[in-house]
Amino acid sequence: MISRLSGEVVELDGDSVILDVAGVGYEVACTSLAASRLSVGSRVSLNVYTDVREDSIRLFGFDSSAERQMFLLLNRVSGMGPRSSLDVLSNVAIRDLLRAIGSGDVGTLMSIKGVGKKKAERIVVELKDLVATMAGERSTALRSMVSIEPAAASGSGSLKGDAVSALEVLGFSRKDAESAVVQAMQGLAPASDVSSVVREALRYA
Repeated sequence: MISRLSGEVVELDGDSVILDVAGVGYEVACTSLAASRLSVGSRVSLNVYTDVREDSIRLFGFDSSAERQMFLLLNRVSGMGPRSSLDVLSNVAIRDLLRAIGSGDVGTLMSIKGVGKKKAERIVVELKDLVATMAGERSTALRSMVSIEPAAASGSGSLKGDAVSALEVLGFSRKDAESAVVQAMQGLAPASDVSSVVREALRYA
């Protein structure tokens, strides 16, 4: 499974790039953000997802690991598929996408080309809990790697600190994450877990 490619851009056509890696040309379909930062002749490193089918092997490229992670989540939604997932990421910023999922904003999702009402509703229903859980798990793992205590990281209680860290993992700034978590916790029970706080905070982030 190819997850990263580094080489020289030899051809660029829209969102499709051919990357020369040690003499082998790999065709990669990229998000609009990833493609916008490429130029023929430049040496780049792309986060990649390999889609293997019975009759084809396709590569999809991303500007960051966060884009790739969001692509993998979208790809799990019923009826999406890799091409549709790439199109979504090419038409809306990750932050706006997460906010729409967290707040259940079907209208924003429907404004994306190729996403109708049913598909938008499936994205919200199938990803809302998953996004919050994933963010919480990743923030916990990162904290353990650098030995940062949640309370120290946030200057407050561990639940708030965990939730703020989780939003930072999703790409939000510390300031915006703290503001969103404070608002979210005002309407939640004291015994709420991190995932619950993150799900609610995405409405305000």
